[in-house]
Amino acid sequence: MQTELDAVDLRILQLLQADASLSAADVAAQVGLSQSPCWRRIHRLEQEGYIAGRVALLDRRKLGFRVMVFVHVKLVRGARNSLGDFEATVKAFPEVLECHMLMGETDFLLKVVTQDVEGYEQFLRDKLSTIPSVQEVQSSMALTSVKCTTELPLAGLGVAADG
Repeated sequence: MQTELDAVDLRILQLLQADASLSAADVAAQVGLSQSPCWRRIHRLEQEGYIAGRVALLDRRKLGFRVMVFVHVKLVRGARNSLGDFEATVKAFPEVLECHMLMGETDFLLKVVTQDVEGYEQFLRDKLSTIPSVQEVQSSMALTSVKCTTELPLAGLGVAADG
């Protein structure tokens, strides 16, 4: 059973999505609660699935992943029965950061990272193109990331942007 989110819950979510390393005491101070009630709210938000996990965001370039490619994948007509197989196979590829099923001309959009262009070519030849249901692949290499965030626009749900 999920409870209705109030302004304090939304502010807690906003703070934690910006910096998951904040302690319950830090969050409590910023939302105007004492530490124990704040911790209970955070725990409830986790239990109800509003907080799916806490991670450290790594700088891919500093780690040597200089190439990011958006890949449009079209499956063989009639291969809709093998959607699950395609999805399971793609989930196992560590180079694939995201996989989205689409409506339209292509069936899936993948976000792929590799260390260099040769690494992407190897991924394409040895992994993606070997999936039996793949008919067509169109790749677009990202030159520059203008905006890249994981923060949802919670302000649109009634939370003040700066708290």
